[in-house]
Amino acid sequence: MINIKFVVLLTLVSTLFGCGGTESSKDFKKSHSSSHSLAPTSEEGRLTAFYGDITRNRIVGIDVKSMTLSSDTSTNGIKPYTVGRADGSKGVLGKLYGVTRKSPWLEVIDVSTREITGTIPLSFTPRSCAYNAVLGLQLVSGVNKPMASLIDPNSDEVVATVGRDVLVEPKDFGGSNATGHPAWLTKNIFALLDREARKINLYKVIKAGSRWNVSFLSALDTPTSVHHFIGKGLDGMDSGISADDQLNDIFYVVAEGAVSDNIPPSILKLKLSGNELLIDKSVSFDHALTQAAHDSHNKKTDSVIDPQLETGGHHATFHPNGKHLYVGSKAGEVLVIDIKKMHIVKRIEAGEGSGHTLFIPKRNLGVITNHLSPFITIVDTLKHEKIKNLIVSGAAINEEIMQSHTSFTDSKGDFFYAFASNNGVFYEVDLSTLEVSRRLKTGGTPVQGCYTYLNK
Repeated sequence: MINIKFVVLLTLVSTLFGCGGTESSKDFKKSHSSSHSLAPTSEEGRLTAFYGDITRNRIVGIDVKSMTLSSDTSTNGIKPYTVGRADGSKGVLGKLYGVTRKSPWLEVIDVSTREITGTIPLSFTPRSCAYNAVLGLQLVSGVNKPMASLIDPNSDEVVATVGRDVLVEPKDFGGSNATGHPAWLTKNIFALLDREARKINLYKVIKAGSRWNVSFLSALDTPTSVHHFIGKGLDGMDSGISADDQLNDIFYVVAEGAVSDNIPPSILKLKLSGNELLIDKSVSFDHALTQAAHDSHNKKTDSVIDPQLETGGHHATFHPNGKHLYVGSKAGEVLVIDIKKMHIVKRIEAGEGSGHTLFIPKRNLGVITNHLSPFITIVDTLKHEKIKNLIVSGAAINEEIMQSHTSFTDSKGDFFYAFASNNGVFYEVDLSTLEVSRRLKTGGTPVQGCYTYLNK
């Protein structure tokens, strides 16, 4: 049973910690050195957004209140895709981890100076992280190999590595990443999503003295590659598990679909029984209807992509009512799924590559970011109906995604923030008027990251 209180909280802060004028990193250090530290997770301090820029190989910091670029940190590694707190959402270590997807390490960034203070070598190029606040370990999974490592953020050292030490390139929908988002299912069991093998592998972590021991438990075969556990392994780096989390034995995942095998995407309901995951129920995206929606939608709106395009599932989010989930389809629609009956109750027309829904419970709104379209889609979440499409970007200037993975709204539900990644523009939407209220051009292609409050 889904804990509704937890779901509402999750929708508010899922991208908070996940991890005008311009000012160079050098200038920033001169004027701001040692003036900031990580604040508690409540809304204290100054809201700062950190994003990885995949075309300029840097981490950008944005002071949200003043809408200015507060830092610009060049990375040693290639393709810094995301960034987040090293020790989770309640972290106190004052450092961030930058995930460089084409270099086999994590970059350690001092949050005060925004300087890179070191690297953490890995046996693979990193994809995503999930923090375990109970064990004090950061879990990072691989891009080029179906592997994962556990890192102690106090020492920035790898304490264990698991998985297949082999280069792979999955063929299912969702790209070539070897793994999906890693996830902690219990306080000492985590899931490694091997996309190439179409398996979810479970591992158990136990500390013996000063050593961490990790043992393989079981593997679940899935219809296609799996992207993420819904409500676990979010796009920010700081999701995972904490002592306050209510444990559950029911989980939901997005199986992405496989065009080459004519397998549509689906939502799988899983049950953790002892040390094994079992598929309890599933609901498939109707392939023909999804493709028809895609073709119809393509005639109505400008698209960055070719109209003859495969369909697939990306990211799903629980509705605040705890009864439904929204999942985006690349075909340009969001499916509303009743999780008790496990069937589709409604289809909402969105944009090409509809990816993520951020819920604003206080306004009964949902904001859908469309990775391949220049607009976001705003939804009435009581009626599950589209209110409007809001253009946030100009035409595509490169082949990267149009809109960021990471977005944010404050607890009052006054504003929505995200990047028009392809154009390199950070923007604010006033949720009372549903119009863009401010923009900041940073250039480059910032795609994913975290939002956090910094003490002055």
